[in-house]
Amino acid sequence: MKRYLRTVTWFAAGVSLLVLAGCAGPVAATAQKDSPSKSASELAKTAAAPPASEVKPNAEPAPKTTIQPARIEPFEQAPLYAKIEGYVHKTRTLTADDGQPVQAPIADIGDRVDENDVLAEISVPEMEQELRQKQALYAQAKAEVEQAAQATIVVQKAAESAAARIREAEAGVARADGEYQRWEAERTRIQELATSGSVSQKLADETLNQFRAADAGRQEVAAKVESVKAALGEAEATVAKSKADEAGAAARLEVAQANIDHMQALLGYAKIRAPFAGIVTERNVDTGHFVRPPQGSGSPSLFVVVRTDVVRIVTDIPELEAPQVNIGARAMIRVQSLGGEEIEGQVTRTAWVLDPSSRTLRTEIDLPNPSGHLRPGMYATVRITLKAE
Repeated sequence: MKRYLRTVTWFAAGVSLLVLAGCAGPVAATAQKDSPSKSASELAKTAAAPPASEVKPNAEPAPKTTIQPARIEPFEQAPLYAKIEGYVHKTRTLTADDGQPVQAPIADIGDRVDENDVLAEISVPEMEQELRQKQALYAQAKAEVEQAAQATIVVQKAAESAAARIREAEAGVARADGEYQRWEAERTRIQELATSGSVSQKLADETLNQFRAADAGRQEVAAKVESVKAALGEAEATVAKSKADEAGAAARLEVAQANIDHMQALLGYAKIRAPFAGIVTERNVDTGHFVRPPQGSGSPSLFVVVRTDVVRIVTDIPELEAPQVNIGARAMIRVQSLGGEEIEGQVTRTAWVLDPSSRTLRTEIDLPNPSGHLRPGMYATVRITLKAE
């Protein structure tokens, strides 16, 4: 009997728990699963709680990008041609670290060169001889300038001397005029005395002779003044001619200098120089080759030099995306031959107009390349952030 009562009691307790579980619903069941130690009353409160509201994140959309194939091009590239005719010399002249000239072979592909480095030299002995002749003519013209300058100094001194003689003669004129006026007054006085018989006629005649001598002296001094003035005029004309000769000599000197400059400019073309620091990528000339200025657009260059300290990443953007490409837009460049490493850059420039054959926009990204690991000719992939519509 006791065993029967215990069985009934456990059965009733189980039924009560089932009833409570059914009232609590699925939420209570979930809560009981998460926290089995909660009591039935706690489960009932959980079941009665209001449902949680749904929260939607307000995330901004990812920026639109375009991914296009690209290629690496040198920042600058220069084909070099001959400007004068001549034969290629077997060596070229370079400047050593100590500033002394050294001889080196003709530049070859792969050589790194600095700006104005000589790549090759053209032998033109006839031009060198003509330059020496122009230099001799310059020395002659310079001597003529110095000679004309000295002649000008001499005639200027002569003119100064004539001017001094004029001043001296003019002072003599003043003295002669004073003497003339004195004897004129004396002659008049003595003549009056002689007429009244106060003095002898002999004294009057002597006074008249003195007066005539003073008059002659005055005329002589006046003539001397005119003579010295004529000499001064001649000296001044000589000075003017001498200065004209000096100016002509100076002009001939300038012409001689211009001829030298012209020949030196032509001889400067005998040295084929690098227009900028870079790498020689082509060489189409050897020792002894006869070279001349290009005869047409198809003439081969002697050398090609490229600048690689900065490179251009060039890509072509399709027409539909072209209006959304802004200068300064972020660009990620991936070079396949470098293991897919991504390099960040910015759009530097665009052609603005579309290529009529491909309907694409040429877009360029400048990248520093001091180590030279980005080589022109490599292929790449570029991802450019487009302008939001």
